[in-house]
Amino acid sequence: MKTISLILISILLSTTIFAQQMLPTAKQVKTFLNSRTYFVQDNNLFGMYNGAIKEAAEKHWKITKFFMINKDDYNKKRKVPEASMLIQTESHFEGQEDLGVFTSLSLVLGKSGGNINTMPDIITLPLAYSDVDYDRYHYKLGLALIFMQNHVKWLQENPNVEDKALLNHYKNSKRNTKEKILYLLKREMEEEVNSISKIKEFYSGKVKFVSQEEIKNAVDNKKKDVLVLHLVAPTRNIKGSVVTKMILSAENAQIFYFDFHRVKGKRLPNKFLKKDFEALEEIE
Repeated sequence: MKTISLILISILLSTTIFAQQMLPTAKQVKTFLNSRTYFVQDNNLFGMYNGAIKEAAEKHWKITKFFMINKDDYNKKRKVPEASMLIQTESHFEGQEDLGVFTSLSLVLGKSGGNINTMPDIITLPLAYSDVDYDRYHYKLGLALIFMQNHVKWLQENPNVEDKALLNHYKNSKRNTKEKILYLLKREMEEEVNSISKIKEFYSGKVKFVSQEEIKNAVDNKKKDVLVLHLVAPTRNIKGSVVTKMILSAENAQIFYFDFHRVKGKRLPNKFLKKDFEALEEIE
């Protein structure tokens, strides 16, 4: 289990965001940029992750040279400070396990001792709650890799900034979505907006319900006119659970919308909400 200040969710739940430094130092970013990145494969050779992350890396990882390694090789590389690794982790907030356990992608540097909780963290991006089946989010791995590289580039261009600067960067990232087509999965919509006709009551932009494969293809083909939703939500309506919502460009993972809510039963379920479409409508 990786105990870490999960950056995207910490930004939104920023009551304790400044209790500790979340961002890597300029030296750590430079070390990463000069490193070889080892993508750590899952021990389950018959699972979908290994093939999916290899395909995503080959298509979308540009920032460093990369190599695929198994867990045995990882146990050696994780102790090398000049090496970087991208590994699938289970992550939660230190002291705030009630907010949930997340399946995440962690981009880390090696460190003597090789403890995942003390290895310098460049970015940990939640993919889903840990109770969500892998086949419900593997199609977003390419988008996640692009987003993580964007984050590193921002860190490179803004060295030694305080965490507050990143907070402002993401909070000010909302932009007009109505000139693009928003690709959505019907299962991720609350009942009040689970059809095109219902959505049109609150949002004037173009919306299309699609399959996971269509979202993956839009990212792989860098479709300029397409936006996709990255929703991180538990499978059940557990009161107090956090639902995070990002709308990203399929072309380059640029952020168009970024928000969260806490589950409050049917009133605020574990879905993308009517009020999210109302918020999108107001953005000019």
